[in-house]
Amino acid sequence: MNPPRSNTENKLASWLDNLQQESWQLELIISGFVIFLLIGGWPVVTGLESDLRLLLTDDRGYMPVFFLYMTGRTAYLSLLICLIVHVVMRGLWIAAVGLRSVSGEIDYRALQFRDRYEDWLQRRIGSFDDYLLRLEQYCSVLFSIAFLILFCFLSLGSWALFMIAVQEGISWVTGTELSNNTGVFRGGGWLTGVLFLLSVLYFIDFATLGFFKRNRYTARPYYYLYRFMGWITLARLYRPLYYNLIDQRFGRRLARLLPVFIFLILCIVSVKMVKYAYYPAFIQDGSAFIDSGSYMDEGEWNSIRLHQATLESRFPDHDYVEVFVPYLPTTDNDVLRAIDPGLAVSRYTGMKLEGAFTVGTQSNAKASNDSLLLAFDALHKVSLNGSAAGVKPRFHTHSVREQPGLLYMVPTHDLPPGEHAVRVQNRYLDNGNLEWNEGYRIYFYK
Repeated sequence: MNPPRSNTENKLASWLDNLQQESWQLELIISGFVIFLLIGGWPVVTGLESDLRLLLTDDRGYMPVFFLYMTGRTAYLSLLICLIVHVVMRGLWIAAVGLRSVSGEIDYRALQFRDRYEDWLQRRIGSFDDYLLRLEQYCSVLFSIAFLILFCFLSLGSWALFMIAVQEGISWVTGTELSNNTGVFRGGGWLTGVLFLLSVLYFIDFATLGFFKRNRYTARPYYYLYRFMGWITLARLYRPLYYNLIDQRFGRRLARLLPVFIFLILCIVSVKMVKYAYYPAFIQDGSAFIDSGSYMDEGEWNSIRLHQATLESRFPDHDYVEVFVPYLPTTDNDVLRAIDPGLAVSRYTGMKLEGAFTVGTQSNAKASNDSLLLAFDALHKVSLNGSAAGVKPRFHTHSVREQPGLLYMVPTHDLPPGEHAVRVQNRYLDNGNLEWNEGYRIYFYK
């Protein structure tokens, strides 16, 4: 027998009951406001991709941050999609309530259908009040599931960061170098494999609504994994919603479909229509393309082209063509060291403090700019119409691309009118040997 409730508990229960009855108004207000914010903030969110890709050209160690960003962006879209569906469903419910106030219940006799149709409709649809009740239930649960899915994506990101941190820690302790991959399978030995298998068990328990917690043989050993994975996945954010959802039959049916919902959302945000069957899919060396991404005055700069050399314009107004070649530390640093093994760095990269506290040396005063420029000049080869351009580069930070690199001012005053091609080749390491790649061609017209 349950103990009697105090007056405070009765008032709280009464307040919650009244709030639940009017919760649809709060749901609509919150959904509409959040949808407005999410749509308005989407350009800002997508704009962060350019900054993160720029960081990746400097150091692949930023990949965990980029992975967290992509997971968060997917969670962002999933919340937006779920809330839009919720608003549509809640709008349908309001429309049905309005119709109920005018037309009342469904009068199947007035339809004058044959008995077979009437019996089927009564079994399938039932009363209009039952339909309203089902819609109300769907809308309220969908609103909760929207945030549950959001937290599931955040948990996935938290788990992935933990896996990457473990691998980095193992690499630091053992002094071994991780593979060139950038995901949760970069390496780390048997410990990474064990953690992944334990994570699969945790996911199975989540998807089966607690199979390991109900089974008498697995409940005791699984308890420790359950607590451990709860910390990794930030489970405190979603467990109250999750367990309150699955403690009833209707909620359990929806919870079993939760992995399906997440999979469908991932499919939706990944949809891409492929068109133009005979149009080349790859630019390759650029010899067959007039690519707008190669010219800074055509359209908006795309962060996907951070590795690509560019011209200022397809139609240069002056007697010089500006060729900008970006500096890509992740690939260029090893080549520069091979070109000049004694080359001194100009900056000591890594995290420093500057401001209220200044910790760490940022620049090397002994570095020679002339030596650095000679090494960079040997890193690239710029030719014009098949012949060496014969110009020395200068260091330059592009104001639009926001990238450091080299600027080649190629003279064109002696060129005849017509089409001309600039070709940029880069050096790379092949089994320790310096080689030249095929290069990339960019056309301009005089």
